[in-house]
Amino acid sequence: MARPDQIRATVARYVTLMNDGDVEGITALYAEDATLEDPVGGAPQRGREALRAWYARSAGQVKLELSGPIRVAGGEAAFPMVGTLGPADARSQIDIIDVMRFDAAGRITSLRAFWSADAIRKL
Repeated sequence: MARPDQIRATVARYVTLMNDGDVEGITALYAEDATLEDPVGGAPQRGREALRAWYARSAGQVKLELSGPIRVAGGEAAFPMVGTLGPADARSQIDIIDVMRFDAAGRITSLRAFWSADAIRKL
């Protein structure tokens, strides 16, 4: 099982890579057959190629900031974030909770993002 410090470091790296728009760096954090459900209830993406295509559309579009501690238990992490999106003159924010599961090597095997469009607020 991945160590808690390793999991926390991967979550922090994920946030940085998302903000930088680094699609290759993000997908490298995932196991080959990983899944992504963002938001929960949306069509799940499976495998690095599907994830790469999904992140090519989303990475760098939303600026993420951890808004609380990363909680780790049983090879999984749950963490709150605030996402800021839109141009400077029309910014919006949304509160997000991501849940990630990790394999023994510390790669992400699943990500589920809890948020909904009705919770987006104008700044």
